[in-house]
Amino acid sequence: MKKNYGFWLVCALLISIQLAFSLRFMGRQYFSLDEVSQIGFIAKRNSWGKIIDYYLTSEVTNLPLWPLLAAVWYRVVPYGEGWMRLITVIFTTASIILLIKAGKSFGGEGTGLLTAVLSCISPIIMQKCGLTFRVHAFWLFFTALVLWLYIERNRRKENTTKDFVLLGLAMAGLAYSHYFGCLSIVYLFLLDILPFCRKMLHKKFIISYLIGGGSLIPWFILMLLKRTMNLEEFWPKVPTFESIPKALHYIVGNDEPLFILLILAMIYNLLVLLKAFRDRDEELEEKLYAAGFALMSIIFVFADYVYSAHINTRSGIFVTRYFISCVPAATLSIADFLNRILKVVRERTEVSKGILYGTVMAFTLLYIGAPNYYYDVKEEVSAPFDNTYGNVRDAIAAEGRLYDADTVVAINANRANADGFEEYYLEYGGSGRDVNVMSNEDGDIEERINNARYVYIYQVMSGTPDVYTELMGDAFEERWFDEDIGLYLFEKKQD
Repeated sequence: MKKNYGFWLVCALLISIQLAFSLRFMGRQYFSLDEVSQIGFIAKRNSWGKIIDYYLTSEVTNLPLWPLLAAVWYRVVPYGEGWMRLITVIFTTASIILLIKAGKSFGGEGTGLLTAVLSCISPIIMQKCGLTFRVHAFWLFFTALVLWLYIERNRRKENTTKDFVLLGLAMAGLAYSHYFGCLSIVYLFLLDILPFCRKMLHKKFIISYLIGGGSLIPWFILMLLKRTMNLEEFWPKVPTFESIPKALHYIVGNDEPLFILLILAMIYNLLVLLKAFRDRDEELEEKLYAAGFALMSIIFVFADYVYSAHINTRSGIFVTRYFISCVPAATLSIADFLNRILKVVRERTEVSKGILYGTVMAFTLLYIGAPNYYYDVKEEVSAPFDNTYGNVRDAIAAEGRLYDADTVVAINANRANADGFEEYYLEYGGSGRDVNVMSNEDGDIEERINNARYVYIYQVMSGTPDVYTELMGDAFEERWFDEDIGLYLFEKKQD
């Protein structure tokens, strides 16, 4: 009892450090391009039907569960980036707790403690998920929940229908979070085939997959019928072979020591599995699952590379952040592999468990975690692009003509981005008065430019705002350009 209390006390301390970090930094940055677009999709001016319609027609690469929850959150919390990101901090913290429980179930308290420290120092978990008002933290939560319930199901000798249903409901949440979550469900199903064939897994296991995968079928069919987006072409670049190690580095937060441990964990678990096959080991299923978790990252990354670089180059899906699906399994595998190493060290030395694990955890926290807590966030906060929407708002408002009828604010990005910027930074965050904002996707650009005297152009992405300046012709002249925030001002020439 005392031992378990001490375990959770240490975990609570680590979680508190992570949570303090998240609460400290969650409001430090203006929203990025993708966050502003997210707000555009769930804008207060949009009805619930319109939000759902977005994800059935034009935003079909994403799924609706997170946007609907985010829309509710957006409508009840006070104004401010910190308040908006609080929900992702909550989901991230809950994800860490689930990962710790998964680690403890999988490899004991040693693996659980190491999972705790690795989760709490991960820049992917802390920053890309916790400090971003996007689906990532929500997706991470359901991935961790499914992993924990999956391990619990495997750990028990007998499972009830309730166990399979609960796992299925978690899988349904994961399926509706992200399409790579659906791939995770397929992957776990493939891992279950051998145990089922060996009669080590009850046939009721299929209930989980019927609930998880079956629940998405109606949405998927409706999306295919209503979509307006061309699925034959997708924006990601064609990956090269070098993209594979880069993606694996991303999964472990670009930390070289953890990357090496992940590779070693893959090799170790694969060799153990092959030996178990050769020896017809009675614990084959347990070793199959361990190898499956360890190899998930390389299998996902390599399969995605083959598909995107050699099978469907026009519509590839190789995007590093999509491999967030692999972060929980990779973290668990590294923790379990490191725990096995420490067990060997304990057997061959007289070092106590507390001193050994405490030293390793403290070293990991200081050597790997400290830079993640400070330097990476400092770089993110000071990034010149994707964090400038508030600065653009301030620069335009300072000139005093933002709400004039002959002033146009042009966003060189999609309509959702313009909607998000207009509502959050120019209306909701300002006086609430209407402003004249247009996107390069609008059909009346030329008319609005002709009726304007002042045109502010926010160049969201790098490059030049040709889509607007070509329509201006010689009728406008550039007054100034703020390179730091990518903002132009053009004024119509007076006759």
